[in-house]
Amino acid sequence: MTHPTSVRRVSAARWGVAALFVANAIVFASIATRYPELKETFGLGELTFGLIVACGPVGSIFGSMVAGRMVARLGAISVAVGSSATLGLLLVGVGFVGHPVLLAAALFVIGFADATGDVGNNAHGLDVQRLMGRSIIVGLHGAWSAGAIAGGLVGLGALQLAVPASVQFAVVGGAIVVGSLVALTTLGLPEPVVHETTPATSGRSRLLSAVLLAACGVAVIGAFLEDLGSTWGGVFLVQEAGADIADSAFPFVALMAALTLGRFVADPLVDRFGPVATVRLGAASAFLGVLAVGAVPAQAAVIVGFALVGLGVAPMIPLAMAAAERAPGLGRGTGLAIAATLMRVGMLASPLLVGAISEVTGLRVAVLLCLVVPVVALLLARALRPPQG
Repeated sequence: MTHPTSVRRVSAARWGVAALFVANAIVFASIATRYPELKETFGLGELTFGLIVACGPVGSIFGSMVAGRMVARLGAISVAVGSSATLGLLLVGVGFVGHPVLLAAALFVIGFADATGDVGNNAHGLDVQRLMGRSIIVGLHGAWSAGAIAGGLVGLGALQLAVPASVQFAVVGGAIVVGSLVALTTLGLPEPVVHETTPATSGRSRLLSAVLLAACGVAVIGAFLEDLGSTWGGVFLVQEAGADIADSAFPFVALMAALTLGRFVADPLVDRFGPVATVRLGAASAFLGVLAVGAVPAQAAVIVGFALVGLGVAPMIPLAMAAAERAPGLGRGTGLAIAATLMRVGMLASPLLVGAISEVTGLRVAVLLCLVVPVVALLLARALRPPQG
């Protein structure tokens, strides 16, 4: 692909997909930065709050289960753009919910659309990557992280200025709908992309199963730790470190800033040291971050701790997805879809487990118990080593 027009079209498609990743993240960040306020407004306990937040990951699991068929039937572009515009409309609606049950229902549908959009974005992003002949998928995940920072900063600013959530969500959601339709005009590719399926061999089936399971495990852990910060970071800062509600978005912003930085510097680390060492380094950073949050519940320590968690999580999901997608014997995107579906389990586990344990032990102890999670990632990382030769 050397014709200048073709190069320009592929480059435009790359930036269009990146814009959809950004939009997806902004919806998530807009709601996450308002979690402490929503918890207080509805008078929710830790377990009830965790159950309501968990409706989002539950919806995303259902979305992941059907997203592959949607992409096969409608095409990745249609699914990606349609899901993004739907998320913008849903965000507007969340600003007007007046009951916890309605909030739970809205989060479920948002989770569903988020998952279908995620698979559509990744599928089309991988098509663009194949035409470009070099890796861009980690950078696209970095675009998601940058969008989360932007959404977090908007949420933080809205809290500081006492802007109602309904106003914030209406403005941001409307902008996402318009932006999604604009992105649609850039996503077309100059040529079809051929997808090859590599057959499995019976002698390697056990090894491949172990690799796929380990990759899914790392993806689940990455999602769990990321959601630990986004769901519980603000609540922990207010409840355990004595911060004001207006400052509750700082842990989320710190987490996403570090996550973005980590994703934009991870590729050189992978090239030099390999995916195994990179994930292990990330697991060590996440362990130190969780330890800092739970052991030193001062406001600065909580913010820095969740930044370390974000830095550690950064390479986990992209490298786990790459390992799952490499597994022979699976159709195009099957390993990616399996890992994406199970990754949603990690998002579901964090609000549920931490909320349930907090009801018995308190939030600080519940967070400290999460130290076991990055340790498991440290052990599973070995299976992410790419095949030699």
